[in-house]
Amino acid sequence: MTKPHSNQATPKYLGYVYQVLIAIEQCFQAKKNETIWIECFGDVYNGHTCTEVKHHFKPTNLIGNSVDFWKTLKNLVSEDTRSFNSLILHTTANIPKNSIFYEWNMLTKTAKYKKLKNHSPNDTVKPFYDESITNYPRKDLLSILERFTIKSSQLNIKDKWKELRDTRIFTLIPEKYKDDAFYWVYGYVHKRAIDNRNNWHIKINDFDVAFEHGLSQYRQSKIPFEIIDKENVDCNTRNFNFIEKMEEITLKRKFIESAISEYLRAEQNKIKLLKYEPFTMSKVLDNYDSSILEGMGSLKYEYSENIVKEDLDTERALKNARNMYFEGLKLELINIPNVNNTPRYYQNGRIHHNVNEGHFMWNFCEDDLL
Repeated sequence: MTKPHSNQATPKYLGYVYQVLIAIEQCFQAKKNETIWIECFGDVYNGHTCTEVKHHFKPTNLIGNSVDFWKTLKNLVSEDTRSFNSLILHTTANIPKNSIFYEWNMLTKTAKYKKLKNHSPNDTVKPFYDESITNYPRKDLLSILERFTIKSSQLNIKDKWKELRDTRIFTLIPEKYKDDAFYWVYGYVHKRAIDNRNNWHIKINDFDVAFEHGLSQYRQSKIPFEIIDKENVDCNTRNFNFIEKMEEITLKRKFIESAISEYLRAEQNKIKLLKYEPFTMSKVLDNYDSSILEGMGSLKYEYSENIVKEDLDTERALKNARNMYFEGLKLELINIPNVNNTPRYYQNGRIHHNVNEGHFMWNFCEDDLL
């Protein structure tokens, strides 16, 4: 046999593949603690936006009698969408100037309603038209139309796949492994449907952790660490909280100036590292700061054994705080995972960052002695 049967379902299946690609894109864009739902509350739902997805292999126009639009609108009026902040029709179709949907997103809800109300539907879309317009309360429809926008002329499935596999998230993955890496992501999303066939969803926090571990096998060995020279930072800045905390334990000016330099250099390095791989590096660097904070906490607990309540705000307590400060700058050097040769100044800079954010202070208080 050389000719497929007339009932072969590949085109329809690829429509579902395209829907999953849009869900993956939203996973890449999602914030912590969010959840992406597939085929539960519309095609794709991220907790505030419901997206209906329509894909076409060939160039197509979205015109007055396009089933894509009217079927989408029928679905929206058939379900309770009041909790959705926005409703989107995502389609590969184009909107020509003579279409009633031309510049749709610029219209008021009343103007949208008027266009739809005045449209004469053909036999194919008339059942959807009647359910959405003729037999549906105007005030309820206006609420939907106010939130309903159209994303037209979107990439087709082939180009969308390529766009996602080439996104910055995969920057550190060699070209020859990018397809394999993206297949891993695609498989992870599909596995969530197998795990819960009646409630297909992806928890972003779980996705982030799995993504970090799953893609490590495809990455280059290490991210290069770019050293920031002392001359490339402005140490005249004085409006940092950690400076006040250093002054509280009477550290000399030269140590404060060194701390400012290390803090600013580390901040620049963090920005550069996030550009390499923003999706996963943010979590890695947050965990790095937490590890440093744990070491500082252990060190402070050790030094707190040397003083009692009566020593607080005395030279004995201040001397212990200063000694703790200098020993803190000599803590065992922690390397950033998947980064080459983390320098000492970065770790010290992140120590000052923790102080600057109020997570730690050098001086002792009563709580430190409990």
